[in-house]
Amino acid sequence: MPEQHHPIDKSAMRRLALEARRSIPPEQRAIWSSAICARLRQLLATEKPAALLTYQALSEEVDTTPLFHNSDVQLYTPVTHRHDHMEWRHTHAGSSRQKGIFGVNEVSDGPLWGSTCGKTILACPLVGFDRRGNRLGMGKGCFDYWLAEHRSAISMVIGLAFSSQEVAQIPAERHDAPLDYVITELEIIACPAD
Repeated sequence: MPEQHHPIDKSAMRRLALEARRSIPPEQRAIWSSAICARLRQLLATEKPAALLTYQALSEEVDTTPLFHNSDVQLYTPVTHRHDHMEWRHTHAGSSRQKGIFGVNEVSDGPLWGSTCGKTILACPLVGFDRRGNRLGMGKGCFDYWLAEHRSAISMVIGLAFSSQEVAQIPAERHDAPLDYVITELEIIACPAD
């Protein structure tokens, strides 16, 4: 019997995933974020990248603060000029910061990441994810636009999320770049390569 396809409303899916993330108490979110960052460090120790592109978390996202202490890789965080233009600046404890267009404190000076920086892994935030590596973001397309241009220079794309943000299936569009892994507080999920 042929599989039936029902239209899936991405905005409704995004709303439910955001509610799931929002319902996690702050203390629990901090504990789970630490566990997720520890799992990411395990993966980095195996993969040995020269650079990690990661984000400064908004209040309900997986908190990446533990990654910024005693890191063995060069860390870069995004600077977003508009939803379709993002670049990555080298980040360290003394980096000066200013409020960016989405309300995130972004690094205001320092060297930019480029494909000559060596093996690079991208760790990005998620609103929702499925086990095939499809990600649901905030809907602005920042990471999608950037990955469309730079995916060939990134050895691995990893989504960081809480397990409650998993959905059965996210409809993928042609321009969407699938994740290689999703890391939650419970597991490291290897997404199948198509």
